[in-house]
Amino acid sequence: MEDTYYSKKLAPILLQLKKELKIAFKDCKSIAIKIHFGSPENEFSFKPEQIKPITNLLKELKINYFLYDTSVAYSSIRNNPETHKEFALEKGWGDLGEIKIDGDFIKVKGKQIIYEVAKPLTEVDGVLVISHAKGHCCSGFGGAIKNLGMGALSKKSKGDIHSGGEPEILDGCTKCKTCEKSCPISCLKVLDKPIITGCYGCSNCCYACEYGVLKPKIDYFDFLLAEGANAAQSKFKKKYYISFLNNISKFCDCEKNPGQIISEDVGFLISGDAVAIDNASKDLIIKKMNEDVFLKHNKKSGIQQIKYAESLGMGDSKYNLIEL
Repeated sequence: MEDTYYSKKLAPILLQLKKELKIAFKDCKSIAIKIHFGSPENEFSFKPEQIKPITNLLKELKINYFLYDTSVAYSSIRNNPETHKEFALEKGWGDLGEIKIDGDFIKVKGKQIIYEVAKPLTEVDGVLVISHAKGHCCSGFGGAIKNLGMGALSKKSKGDIHSGGEPEILDGCTKCKTCEKSCPISCLKVLDKPIITGCYGCSNCCYACEYGVLKPKIDYFDFLLAEGANAAQSKFKKKYYISFLNNISKFCDCEKNPGQIISEDVGFLISGDAVAIDNASKDLIIKKMNEDVFLKHNKKSGIQQIKYAESLGMGDSKYNLIEL
């Protein structure tokens, strides 16, 4: 069970983080900060000034670092390293340190997919994963697992995860419409059988179908996301996790329109365990709001990815929460 530190304010977290980083990255010459630079027009994604206290701490500890993210598979200024980096620089991320985007990828074999993991993250002495907790239309909740399960992988692997979670339609539909009600983006309609257009591959309908009519093409989205994250983490020499639980929007930082804020600000978490920090993040947000806001707004709680990640040995969902 991993010690997971929580505070409503950043200052106490920074004091504890200094102690933790000395241990986690002892003798490291260089580390990568795995972060999401945000999407144009997304007002709730990370801003450089939020992360500056952490990079200042790394400088104080004399730990060299660069900031890293991967390009996305869809149409965006962020879908290639050149314009992605230009955007990050315009946003001010270059003021914090060197920016690296993409590079080579190494192949890591999963159960049914070969994941392409960002090589720059595997070559450094350690990886500091800084995540923004928020909702997500496919995984319900997005945190550290999402940060790696998409953000540490190639465009191809991102696409493989989404397409692999899409449903195959088999015989036997009873027209109960449970699948239709479960779709978070209303891309599924039941006529004589389910009709699907514009699917993101969240696998919600596959979970919902009691008759085995809908099955994921490869595996459930949440399993593939967790397996991709575990594939990345398995190649890190050392690692540590920080999560910001504020500006908690309905949708991901990838979205131009992240939707409404679905939770009050909760605070900050640090941990050496990705699964623990995500479970603690989700638990604290639900406790704060006295309801599962991820299930309410995205029709999925986010616990699926956490359970899958734990089953793969990525970490422990049990945590020892220490409030600072």
